[in-house]
Amino acid sequence: MPREHSTPPPFEPQWLDRSLDRYLGVGLIFMALLIVGFVTYTVREPDLRATAKTDQETQYRDVGNQLFNTSCSSCHGKGAVGGSAPTLNAKEFLKATSDSQVASLISTGVPGSDMPAWGLEHGGTLTDQQVNEIVAYIRSLEPSAPSIPTWRKGTSGK
Repeated sequence: MPREHSTPPPFEPQWLDRSLDRYLGVGLIFMALLIVGFVTYTVREPDLRATAKTDQETQYRDVGNQLFNTSCSSCHGKGAVGGSAPTLNAKEFLKATSDSQVASLISTGVPGSDMPAWGLEHGGTLTDQQVNEIVAYIRSLEPSAPSIPTWRKGTSGK
């Protein structure tokens, strides 16, 4: 007849099992909260980005308007409607030029004309960000820009 063997005592005490179960439970709850948080963030992220972009564009446009009024309006007119320099608030100009072209014109100037270089790296006084803010302001004029075929001559050249 086989002999009965006694079973050894459990390797880990019962209180340790309960403690580990508590930590596992808390860990699962924390992981579930993280997953819910990531899902919520993912759902809200496009809205947050769009709002941040709109806020930045508004800020750039406002600062660009101030910079334009102090640096550019003496030649291009208040609101870029023209003066002794070309009218920048014209459909023809705004449709024909990209933002990078406008930024380049501002930064490097136009050789052989009265348009100086405004970018710091070309001897001017404006940083790249300030140039981009002026570009944002000029671009904001596009929706209501009138058609002015003679925009290159400014208002004094009409």
